[in-house]
Amino acid sequence: MAEGGTAGAGPRGVKKLAGQKQIKALEAQRNHRRRSLFDAQDQVDRQREEMIVNIEGKLQQKTGRQELLALRWNLA
Repeated sequence: MAEGGTAGAGPRGVKKLAGQKQIKALEAQRNHRRRSLFDAQDQVDRQREEMIVNIEGKLQQKTGRQELLALRWNLA
């Protein structure tokens, strides 16, 4: 150990610090990608819900009956 109790002040400490910075950067990148994934999943869920509502609307279309033509005849 170096005098004065300054552990990590040498080349070993520099490597450790660089490793910790790299870990922090990778964790930030992972978190960003995770948020992007969640946003994409939310968008897919919204689109699916819109499609379901659209399909339900089409399935509930009302059908009606309207007289278009009337025929009358006599047998002679």
